[in-house]
Amino acid sequence: MHIDGWTLALQAINFLILVWLLRRFLYRPVLAVIAERQAATERVRSEAEAARQAAEAARRSLEEQRTALPAERDRLIATARAEAEAERAALLEKARVEADHALDEARKRLSDERAQALEALQRHAADLGTQLAVRLLRDAPAGALTRSLLDEACAAVEGLNGDQRHALVDGIDPVPVRLVLAAPLAESDTDPTRERLAAAFGRPVALEPVEDPSLIAGVELHFAHSVVRRSWKQALAEAKEEMTRHDSARHDTHAVA
Repeated sequence: MHIDGWTLALQAINFLILVWLLRRFLYRPVLAVIAERQAATERVRSEAEAARQAAEAARRSLEEQRTALPAERDRLIATARAEAEAERAALLEKARVEADHALDEARKRLSDERAQALEALQRHAADLGTQLAVRLLRDAPAGALTRSLLDEACAAVEGLNGDQRHALVDGIDPVPVRLVLAAPLAESDTDPTRERLAAAFGRPVALEPVEDPSLIAGVELHFAHSVVRRSWKQALAEAKEEMTRHDSARHDTHAVA
């Protein structure tokens, strides 16, 4: 069998040209299409994987939320209960304070009203006692009571020191003395009074008896700048004032307490 070299060379050249042509016009486009399809497939696979991961993440999030719902619900319920309990306690405390304040006000008002009523009753009792004493004294023998009180008034003047007696007479001679009597006395009773006062002052005394039934029983020695009183009117007024002052002081002490 005879092989021609040029023929073999030409066939080789043709084969190479065919390979070049196939590579250029067929193989590269096919490879490009394959690569493009592989890229698209990879892209789709990546997107599917991303979607799967997103779905998995969403599923896990939903699962976590579903798991956290009871705990959040319990927390909200506990918070609401605590707030309700705190509000209830605050309302109860406010009501207690208001009730205590109202009770204190009522007690104070009742105490004031009771003190006022008691004071009014005691004043009425003092007035009634004074009126009864006045009636009894007016029914008593006026002469005996007047002489006794006149003796006390003279003794009070005699008990003064020299400066005090000098202030009474004010340098006037004879010493003017106005003798106010609840009931008239005989001169036999007033003369000793004049003598006692003259002895006490060391100078004559001009005694002027004057009757004043409002004294109830007793006397008043009126000097130039002073008065010496010894009467049941004065005694009853002082007793009544002392009684009401003592009661008022006692009520004030109770109110402060």
